[in-house]
Amino acid sequence: MNKQYLSQRFIAIFMIMLLAIFQVVSFTPQNVEAASLENGATISAVDHNGEAVLPLTAVNIKEGQTAYDVLKEITEAKDIPLDAPIDPTYGPFINNIGNVTLPAGQYWTLSINGEPATVGADGYTVKNGDSLLFKVSGYPYEQVDVKVSAIDQKGNKILDETVSVFKGSSGYDAVKLAGKLANVEVDASIDSTWFAFINNIGNTELGETDYWSVYLNDISMMEGLSSYIPKSGDHIELRLPKVDDEGSGEEEDPDTGNGLPEGESPNPTPTPEPNPEPQPEADPVTKETVNATINHLADKYFTTNGIQDHMAAVALNIVGDELPKSYIEELKKEIIDRDGVYRNVTDYEKIVLSLTSANVDASSFVGYDLIEKIYNNERMTIQGNNGVAYALIALDSGNYEIPSNAKWTREALVKYLLNEQLESGGWSLAPNSKESIDITAMILTALAPYQDQENVKSAINKAVEWIASEQDNDGGFSDEYNGGDASETTAQVIIGLTAVGVDPTGEQFTKQATVESASNHINLIQHLLTFKQEDGGFAHLLADNESDYMASTQALLALLAYQDYLNEGKSSIYQFSQPDTEIVVPEEDSDNKVETPAPEAPVENNKPVPATDNEASNTDNSKVTQNEGNSNVEQLQKTEGHQLPNTATPLYNLIVIGVVIAVIGTAVLIYTRRRSQNA
Repeated sequence: MNKQYLSQRFIAIFMIMLLAIFQVVSFTPQNVEAASLENGATISAVDHNGEAVLPLTAVNIKEGQTAYDVLKEITEAKDIPLDAPIDPTYGPFINNIGNVTLPAGQYWTLSINGEPATVGADGYTVKNGDSLLFKVSGYPYEQVDVKVSAIDQKGNKILDETVSVFKGSSGYDAVKLAGKLANVEVDASIDSTWFAFINNIGNTELGETDYWSVYLNDISMMEGLSSYIPKSGDHIELRLPKVDDEGSGEEEDPDTGNGLPEGESPNPTPTPEPNPEPQPEADPVTKETVNATINHLADKYFTTNGIQDHMAAVALNIVGDELPKSYIEELKKEIIDRDGVYRNVTDYEKIVLSLTSANVDASSFVGYDLIEKIYNNERMTIQGNNGVAYALIALDSGNYEIPSNAKWTREALVKYLLNEQLESGGWSLAPNSKESIDITAMILTALAPYQDQENVKSAINKAVEWIASEQDNDGGFSDEYNGGDASETTAQVIIGLTAVGVDPTGEQFTKQATVESASNHINLIQHLLTFKQEDGGFAHLLADNESDYMASTQALLALLAYQDYLNEGKSSIYQFSQPDTEIVVPEEDSDNKVETPAPEAPVENNKPVPATDNEASNTDNSKVTQNEGNSNVEQLQKTEGHQLPNTATPLYNLIVIGVVIAVIGTAVLIYTRRRSQNA
């Protein structure tokens, strides 16, 4: 075998291997994370009704850019008309953004971090972490009073301010303004996916796993600080987990290293405790007890307090009370005024539930198809698993038809939830955060109609076992993020269990109570009834000793679900007609995953928040990084469903390179063969 032949073979093999490597690389999926902007701000513009003209957008700020520079660049990028003639003396004057018809006496106003600007848009240099809002407003400016507080690991208040923010400003604006008034630094960053997230407040020392979770009126927030528009009287509270979360809080003894006071044995002889007196059993739960409690709650508490939200309307419809005409009329007016547009998918979902429970077709309500607003929603996962679970519940509530080309079919929603289940069996609000009893119970309700499928049934069984393992000896689910043992969590579990055919009073959910309890054994229904108040309502916490509207609504829904379970074995309380099309979800592959639509990341603060409250956890919370693109406008088109910025690996470039290599290799091979022939 001569040298020329060996040379030809070597070149050919080398070029084939190189080509194969490039082809493999070019077709390998490339993981892309969202961009944490080094110098970022957010910008939005709304009309006099609060409707978005320029959706909330994260932008990468160049050195020295003014608010007007950012507005001009973003409106150009989004193809939004901007009418701002330049005056030689005073600079640009904003006549209009978009095609808004300005009411008499109103004009475009700039608000910076919750405060009306004292200079023109071209006179303010944008800083990292700024929040810019352009809004149609008159004078004097409308303001909203919001209480903002921040509590560290030891319970110390870092912030405790009541601020007046420009109406239409975000929860993030309120926090920024509170920090300014208290002279406490609010260290925040802007992310292209998550918008604003809080790194730290003041000089608080944070541990590796510490993060600021956010609560609205004592309930974990369902959406991010940047997305939430506060109402007057709201209380936004940021909390760090207590030091006892990671341990006892006792300092380790330097000599013994056993965490005990000096001289104390690590294994002392236990002191015998006197046997406690036998405690009486809790009152047994009967159909009569449940029926009487439902009637008392509906007739007394809700007659007095009226319908304050859509879920209360659902509960009262199920009871059989006719909704006041004023509720439907107000809902009609609201939807027409908003042109059928809501920021969060859960808004559509709860409206659909309330309408469907009242025998109203939500696919054609005052000229709007609210069902389509769900199954083609671009922000389906922006609230984490919460939005997805409620979507299934709403779509199945009236057996609504979903087209096969919908962005979110029933199959896609079920797949998504199955993929999100954690090893423990529970579900969290957001990726990389701890399991939530509330979210897990809600997903049980969502998956109930599909449990005849093996993989769905397996997921349900695993979740039920996890919930049972988390129930404490007093019958509830105590959690410091809820402030303790919240009745809403117990209610949510009852709704979820009855939906999948599990008895909430059965042995699996009947616990041996502690000495301090009123009984030796207590189940979920008995535990829920301990929260009942004299006015017929239910308390959020036992220590509150007063009724809470949301807690009362959840309790009514739970008792109605249990009533159905006792009477007729009905599945989900929210199913007003069964879906007639079987949705088959493929079995999981070898990696225990099935393909789902690419999710939008749920909005969270600066790290994953434990989703532990009644509906979900704070959404502005997970800091991620990404190589920034070349454009100054690093943004996520979250509200309009535009294409994401192209930050992925240049697939087509790699393919072209591979083709070029193949051509070069072929040419070299031909050349060497000709040389061999001419030799």
